[in-house]
This record gives sequence, C-alpha cells and structure tokens, in this order.
Amino acid sequence: MFRYPQALGLSVGLVACGLWTVGTASGADQKKPLAILNAALLEAEDGFAAKPDTVYQSGETLYLAFSIQGYTPDRNSRVKLSYRIDALDFKGVPFVEPEIGKVDTELAPQDARWMPRARFSPTLPPFADSGRYRFAIQVTDVLSKGQVSHEITFQVRGREVEPSQTLVVRNFAFSRQEEGDPLPLAAYRRGDVLWASFDMTGYQTGEKNLVHVDYHLAVLNAEEKVIFEQPERAEEKGTSFYPRRYVHALFNLNLESGIAPGEYTIRLEARDLLGRQSAEGRHKFTIE
Repeated sequence: MFRYPQALGLSVGLVACGLWTVGTASGADQKKPLAILNAALLEAEDGFAAKPDTVYQSGETLYLAFSIQGYTPDRNSRVKLSYRIDALDFKGVPFVEPEIGKVDTELAPQDARWMPRARFSPTLPPFADSGRYRFAIQVTDVLSKGQVSHEITFQVRGREVEPSQTLVVRNFAFSRQEEGDPLPLAAYRRGDVLWASFDMTGYQTGEKNLVHVDYHLAVLNAEEKVIFEQPERAEEKGTSFYPRRYVHALFNLNLESGIAPGEYTIRLEARDLLGRQSAEGRHKFTIE
C-alpha cells in the first residue's frame, strides 16, 4: 500500500506450519484402509470445525487439520507416513508453498488406536481474488506404499479489481478517513483532510512475480493551474510467491484553511516500469 507523502512498501507475510500431534480416537482400527479423517478448516488453531459456508477474506490465516487412519506399522511397531498439502486458488495456482510433512515414530502397546494428526496454517495473500479455493491433501504410507488423497474447498472474498491487458487505474475513490467509505460526492471544507485510494492493474511482471510501478499526482484549480505537485513519485517494487494482480495505493492531502472554495482536479499518472507503459486519470472534488 502507498501512503503520501512517503510510500510504504506492501509486504506479504505467508505463514505455513505443519505439525502432528498424538491423540486418541475411539473406534480407530489400524486394520482399516489408509484414510484421511476429520479433515476440516477450523475456526481457530485447535478450535472447532468452521461452518461449511464460511467465507474467508484475503489476508486471513486459515487453520486446516486432519487425522490419518489405517497405517501399517513394521515388525518393530514403527510408523512411517508422509503427506503433502497443496493450497490452490480457483485457477489451480498455488497461493503458498506446498506443505510437506512426515510421521516417523515407534508405537507403544497402548497406542493401538492412536492416529497422527496434521495441521497447516497458511495465510491468504492480501491481494487474493474472489473464488473457490481448495486444499489438495495426499498421504503416503511409506512402509506399505499405500496412498490416499482428499480435497477441501472453501470460498474466498477479495477486493474486486477488474482485470486489464494494459495498465489502468481502477476503483479511484475519495473518502474522509483512511480506507473510509467512498464519498458519493467528493465535497470537502477548508481544513479537512482529503483521503483517496485506487488500484493499479494491467502491469507487466518479471521473474518471481516482480512488480515495479509508481505514481505521481498534482492538484489543479478551475483554471487548470497546478497549485500542488507531489515532490517525488510514490513507488512500489517487489516480488511475491503468489502473482500480485493489483497494487492498492492510498494518499491524503491537507486542505489548508486558506485555500479558495471551488472545483479542483487531481491529475494522477501511474507508470509500469517493467512494461514501459503509463496511464493517466483526472478526478474532481470541490471545496466549500
């Protein structure tokens, strides 16, 4: 996210951890076939299963857990299992690195009904698109060579930014506070703080999903004279594991008490430095 006068780089944190813990499950019988049981997204870590119609927001951390039944111990009562969890968006694109885990332990006589439990806690990218996402789980019994798979789907709601083949500015909106509700009429009083936000999309990307964009703004009065100009271009440059489909920008302007009432225009120029393209927009507001 950008802020004026100083741009702040948007960093994407991806958290993924896989653990297995010992637990008992009544009725579990290791003579049963290899299976993935009780796979679910949880309301919180170690919480109850979330409702099937739960909608997750971009940037939210998810809590996946499942148990493994039907493994085959060796003659020394040793269990060796491995699993892989792929986290995929609605297009089948991974949104975090796959989780690779294993179970390698020796059972005691009282562990006859023990089932390993796996956990995975990835975070959705903050710029994730809306759609039906899924976890693809695969478990392998290393000793018996058995294999089983299972999928869990879930709904994600992201920021709506219409895609474009070329650089464009979308969703420009005035507000009265940081990320506030868009104003139906961009009218301010002298002494107010003007907030505005927008999205840049349609830029080219480089290696490791590199994005390099910037923007510049100026304020024009009714006679098209520049009365304020951003001293430096606000820049966003960085890579990410998941393709970044838009860059969200935010800035504010202090409307000094001495400014004359009237109509003003924000002239905004966005640039894609990798694709060598630019886009310009003009957005009017009034001061009463």
